[in-house]
Amino acid sequence: MATNNEIEFKQMLTQSQYQAISNKFFQEMHPFSQKNYYIDTPQFDLKSHHSALRIRVKEHDYEMTLKVPAEVGLMEYNFQTDVVPELDKNITQDMLPDVIKTQLTLMDIDFTQLKVLGALTTHRMEKELNGNLLVLDHSHYLDTEDFELEFEVEDYDEGLIQFKSILEKFNMTHEIPDNKVQRFFTHKSNLNSN
Repeated sequence: MATNNEIEFKQMLTQSQYQAISNKFFQEMHPFSQKNYYIDTPQFDLKSHHSALRIRVKEHDYEMTLKVPAEVGLMEYNFQTDVVPELDKNITQDMLPDVIKTQLTLMDIDFTQLKVLGALTTHRMEKELNGNLLVLDHSHYLDTEDFELEFEVEDYDEGLIQFKSILEKFNMTHEIPDNKVQRFFTHKSNLNSN
């Protein structure tokens, strides 16, 4: 198991902003792809706790991650897993590492309701910048796509200053977006209600 206190800043981009940032910071880089399978109950009980459970597939590796709110940012619990995710697959209690089971029990999540509700594919480029990680994402999910800039940092205050400075170079003001899993489930919920 690996735990990580994730501190990152995010900004949604238009396609033209994405291209401008790509041209400035990621020249001659090619994106790699990863697919996230999101797990929740049909009532989105994890989402209501501002938490997310996913299985990420990168090449032939499978990693299960639970993200829960922390004092600053999110606490991530990461585990290699043998669970092969498929849409609508039930995720049973015995498929979950003990730490994740404990966290979900604290949230009063009904394990019998957990299932893979959908998938999101991200084409990503990463670059170290001032000791932090600048990430440019182009994601596809359900019937839509979006573009996002992320900046993963060690120090919140210094990281925020650097991130705002990057955005100013492109005449952008920092607006905090929903994260990918929130955007995915909001879009899925809107599709289901139509």
